[in-house]
Amino acid sequence: MQEAWKTLAAAGLPDGPPRPRPGRLDFAAVRSALCSLDVALLDAVERVTLLAWLEGWRHHWPSSFQRELGATGEALRLALAERAIDANRYLKLRRIATENLSAAL
Repeated sequence: MQEAWKTLAAAGLPDGPPRPRPGRLDFAAVRSALCSLDVALLDAVERVTLLAWLEGWRHHWPSSFQRELGATGEALRLALAERAIDANRYLKLRRIATENLSAAL
């Protein structure tokens, strides 16, 4: 799961210290990384981070989200949304995720 998380972080996932925004995304690598994640193994911080990134993408670039992540992204988003999250952390991370993704989408 470490490699999958690193792939997503390189794609703008707002995890860790600030870093340069991605200039472009390797959509195949992002899809592969998402497929390899098990929501049950993510801790609370990882869940809210991933949900914020997915929701930011889906809200601001819905056609890109559907085209690139499709059913995989939607299923993961729904599974994450079923669990309790820290709403304040979510809002902050979603804003960062949206800013990060804006450079690449």
